[in-house]
Amino acid sequence: MVETAAWQGTISAPSNPRATLDKSSAVRQSYYFSERTVSTDKQAEKGSIGSRLAAEMRAYLGISLYLWICFGALMFYESAMLRAEHVKFLPLGTAAIKALVIGKFILIGKAMNVGEVVRHSLLLSRIAWKSLATLMLLLLFTAVEELVVGMVHGQAVADIAAEMLERSWMERLAPAVIMLLVLVPLIAFEQIDRALGKGSLMRMLLDRSDK
Repeated sequence: MVETAAWQGTISAPSNPRATLDKSSAVRQSYYFSERTVSTDKQAEKGSIGSRLAAEMRAYLGISLYLWICFGALMFYESAMLRAEHVKFLPLGTAAIKALVIGKFILIGKAMNVGEVVRHSLLLSRIAWKSLATLMLLLLFTAVEELVVGMVHGQAVADIAAEMLERSWMERLAPAVIMLLVLVPLIAFEQIDRALGKGSLMRMLLDRSDK
């Protein structure tokens, strides 16, 4: 009798097959939904990166186009002046390359938040400060670019620096003033658009309503 009771105690009650099936189904559904959530998150992340890259590319092309128009107009004027001396000169390709390079520098400055450290309550002050800060950055990048180009052509760093220092103050000031005049409308558009709400200024300019 004791052995029979002990043997019967070791036998567990049979489990409910329906409960086991429901539990397995619930586990599979939970795994499916978790995998679907992870996949959706990955797709959203890829979409956000793609949209961000597309926005940056549009900004780069817009800035470069604006700079190319400005530089092209300056070179067109220079060409008209040289034609009076019977010199044909209209390097629009050079203007395009310069616009692409400086446009990239401006985007780097925006990524570095140049001119954003000091916040002014007055919109005009923000435009002036950021224009000057961006100009300083462009002058620095331009100097570095000249050094790199000179080194690629086999010049020593000391010779390049001496050549840059030999320029008169007028030769240094004139390009900086022109670049500042080119930057002010660009920075003003960006700051006014930010104050109105991103994209609002462009919509206002392209709106065909008669209101």
